[in-house]
Order: sequence, then C-alpha cells, then structure tokens
Amino acid sequence: MKAFSRLVALAVVATYVLIVLGGLVRASGAGLACPDWPLCHGRLIPPSDPLVVIEWSHRFVAAIVTLLTVAVAISAWRLRWVNKREIPGLGFLALGLVAVQVGLGALTVRHELTAWIVVAHLGAAMGFFATLIVLAVTAMVSQPAARRRDPFRILAICTVAFTYILVLIGGYVSASGAGLACPDWPLCYGQLVPSLTGHVGAHLLHRFAALLTGVLIIVTAAAAYRTQTRRPQLQAASAIAVGLLIVQMILGGLNIEYRLAEAVTVAHLATAGALFATLVVLAVLAHVLPESEAYQFEHVGKPGRPRVQRVMDYVALTKPRIIVLLLVTAFASMLVAAPGRASPWLIVFTLTGGAMSAGAANAINQLLERDIDALMTRTRRRPIPAGRIAAPFAFAFAVLLGTVAFVEMASLVNLLAAMLSLAALLFYVFVYTVWLKRSTPQNIVIGGAAGAVPPLVGWAAATGRLDLTAAVLFLIVFLWTPPHFWALALFRHDDYARAQVPMLPVVSGESETRRQILIYTVVLVLSTLLLVPMGSMGTVYGVSAVVLGGLFVALAMGLWRQRTPRAAMRVFGYSIVYLALLFTVMVVDRLLRA
Repeated sequence: MKAFSRLVALAVVATYVLIVLGGLVRASGAGLACPDWPLCHGRLIPPSDPLVVIEWSHRFVAAIVTLLTVAVAISAWRLRWVNKREIPGLGFLALGLVAVQVGLGALTVRHELTAWIVVAHLGAAMGFFATLIVLAVTAMVSQPAARRRDPFRILAICTVAFTYILVLIGGYVSASGAGLACPDWPLCYGQLVPSLTGHVGAHLLHRFAALLTGVLIIVTAAAAYRTQTRRPQLQAASAIAVGLLIVQMILGGLNIEYRLAEAVTVAHLATAGALFATLVVLAVLAHVLPESEAYQFEHVGKPGRPRVQRVMDYVALTKPRIIVLLLVTAFASMLVAAPGRASPWLIVFTLTGGAMSAGAANAINQLLERDIDALMTRTRRRPIPAGRIAAPFAFAFAVLLGTVAFVEMASLVNLLAAMLSLAALLFYVFVYTVWLKRSTPQNIVIGGAAGAVPPLVGWAAATGRLDLTAAVLFLIVFLWTPPHFWALALFRHDDYARAQVPMLPVVSGESETRRQILIYTVVLVLSTLLLVPMGSMGTVYGVSAVVLGGLFVALAMGLWRQRTPRAAMRVFGYSIVYLALLFTVMVVDRLLRA
C-alpha cells in the first residue's frame, strides 16, 4: 500500500504538470503548432521551434501520465483483496478517463481547437485529476469506521462540483476568445451588467460563477472551523483553499489588467488546478476521517499517521489563516505603489516568498511556545503540543522554509524586500516571542511591528525603495494589531491566565483593556485618513475609510458598554474584515485614478 500511495502521488503530480502545460499551450497559441497527431510534423522528435516544443512537451507529459495510469490501474487490481475495496474501481475509472482524454486530445487537433471540444478536453482532464486525488488520499488515510450522515461532507462535495463547473466555464471563455470581452475589472464597460453582446455574456457568466463559487468556498471553510470535532486536517485544507481563492481572484483581475499575458494566464489556470485539488482533498478527508478522533495511528504495517495528515500538520504549523491576511496587505501595497506596472511574476514571487517567510516565523513561534500552547484550550491541539510533530522536525522545517524564502526573494524580487522580510521574521521570533510575550502586557503593541512589515515588503518589491506612503501603511497595520488581538485576549482571558501569559486583560483587567481597544481604534481610524491629504489616495478611499472606520469605532464603543465575550468576538471578527477591505479599497482607488 505504501508503494502504491507513492505511485499514485507521482501520477497526481504529473497530471497537474500536464494541466499547467495545457494552459501554456493555450496561452501561447501553440495548440496547432503540431498540425498532425499523434506525431508532430510527421516526426517523433519535432523541429525546435518554440511553439512546437511547447505543444510537443504537452504531448510527451501526456504519454508519461498515460503510462503511470496504466501502472496505477494494474497495481490497484493487485490490491483488490485489501480492506479498501474502492481502490480497484478508482484505478480502472482513472484508466478509462485517461483513454477518453487521449481521444479528446486527438479531436482537439483534428477539429482545429473547436471551443466545445477544448472544454470537453479540459473537463475530462479535471475529472481524471480528481479521480487520482481521491485514489491517493484513500490509499494514504486509515480505513474509517462507519458514521452517520454528515452535512459537511455534502457541502464539501457541492463545493467541488461548483468549482469544476467554474473551471469548464473558464475553459470556454479562453477557447472562444472571450477573455477580454470585458476590458475592465471588476466592472464590465464600467457597468455591473452591460449589454450581453458578442462574447460578453460568456465572460460575465464566468465572473458571476466565480463569485458564487468563491462564496461557497468561504462558507465551506467556515463550516470546517465550526464542525463539532474541529478536525485540524479539514481546517488546514480549508485555509489553503481560501488562500488559493484569494490568489485566484487577484490573478483574474490581473488577466484583464495585463491583457491576458502568458504568465498571468498560466498562473490563473495553475492556481485553479491547485484550488480544485485542495477542495477534492477536503471532500475526501471529510468522508474518510473518523468523526470521533481527528488523529489516529494507522495500525497496518509500520505504526504512524497517514502521510496526508502529516502534511496537514506541517501546513498548520505555518498558521495559514494569518498568512492570508498578511499577503493581502503586501499585495495591495504593491498595486498601490505601482498600479499596472508590477510584473505578474514579480507579484507571484513576492507573495510566495512572503508566505514562506511568515510561515517560518509562525512555525518557530509555535516551537518556542509549545509549553504555553499545551495549557491553553485554543492552542493545545496544535501539532507540537499535541505530539504530532517533534520539536527537532519543526525547527528543521521552519529553518528550511525561512532560508528558501530569503533566497527566493533576494534572487527573484530584490534584496531590500528580502531583507525586510527576514527582519520581520527575526523580530517576530526574538523580540516578540522570546522577549516580549512572557515579560510585558505591551507584547502585542511592540511585537505588532513584525506583522506590519508586509506592506513595506510589497512596496519595496514593486519600487525598489520605501517612502512616506509605505510608512503610513506600516503604521496602519501596526495600530490595528492591538485592538485586534486584545479583543481575542478578552474572549480567551482564562486561557492566558492559566498559561501565565501577561496579556493586558490578565495584568491590567478587562476594563482597562476595553478602554485601550477604544483608544487604539480611534487612533487607527485617524491614521488611515492621513493617506488622503498626502495625495496618495482619493475620494473613494477617503469615504470608504470613514465608513469602515466608523463601524470599527462603533463596535469598540459597544464593547466598552456591553462588556461581554460576544461583543469582544464581534470586534475581533470585524477587525479582520476591516483590514482586508481597507487595503482592497486602496487598490480600487489607485486603479480608478491611474
């Protein structure tokens, strides 16, 4: 079973590469570079023209995937006597789908890229991809016990289905030439619903389907965090899905901004494939994981948890939910600094490096605070205090991740952005975690500087320098951190008291904490308005900042009056929405004025 799992995992990776190469074929216009099939220009090894090489590479990887699928089907049949009886059926389903896919590939060439055949080709590819993922996860996870009907599993399956349909609609938009039918974004010809002439209808269908699917993904992620057993694997997969959704939305806008540039188009498809794969994994995990226990040791063969669970533990070590918000501020800063001028690849490299650097810092934070985490209800199920990841492995993972992040940013972005990212990591680890966290109630105030660095990183990546506007963006996030985190600390007062962490509610009392939240919120809102007289932002941002800030202050005042845990969580929840919307409005304002 272990060898079979590795074989299927290899087939999954090869299929993902094949899907991305297919996107490159479409974006580069290489679909008919080889006018015949299965040979290319009548030859097994074609001429070295760039477009021909792209198309031939796609066919070559397709051949590898076909051979791997045959091997998977044979191996699955040999495992028909194991206790996972669905494995042989999935193996032969994958074999049948790859045969259909090969036939559709031939038809795509012979019918000269007819849109509906291209969509069918993409649909078969994604169905085949999903089958391999289901097979891989089923092979890796322990055999579950019988369980009752679970509404979350139904929701997860529906989310996968809607995402699949969205991918097909996107494939039709690309194949039919409707990618730029709406030349602006998020509106279309400056309207929410313009005249549906030509390809505009198909383009808008894709946008509205994306909106509906995005809402469904967010609902599914929220449900994963509200399940009765709070299974961390589901939470980690959901966090990844939400992060990929945000990246996908960004790339969708960049597709219009950069007029379907090859890099953006391929990245858009690659992210769609990764998002679809994550949602399939989420749906399968929701089906196979036992409800009574999130983590169980597999007693077949060598003891140890399934590989999928181990991977999810390392993902959880990076605190992906926190990373998503940091990336929003960094990305918005890049677009504010250089609207329409930042290279798509520069954006991808900056966000990737930033995510890895923040993940490394979070992993070291969990390593150093494992004794505290073990005492707190909110954190005691984290991978290290729960004993699922040993401290040395966590340290090695964090160091590797941080090192790769610095090298990647220094070589592919610029040295200033890399140094700022590294400085944030070191500040978070040594100043906040090692020094401030256990010594002063001002830990969040001073330590919040680390979380305020991503806007500086984004600005430096886009411009190669820092200026006063970047400093104000830093100040906004810096002032946002205390009311955000103190609201959570009020709700988790008993946890921090039990762990003897000198958070402000524990040391100075809840009344003083509520007063400080209100003061910092007012100062924060005033600081956001600095961008208007400075000339960095216009009326759209100014009005939005006042409205968003007014709601924040109102909630902080409500917390001061009501003094209930529910009021504290309202402030905490809105603070996240506030920061994300504020930076989004910055981008909208800058693009409208560009």
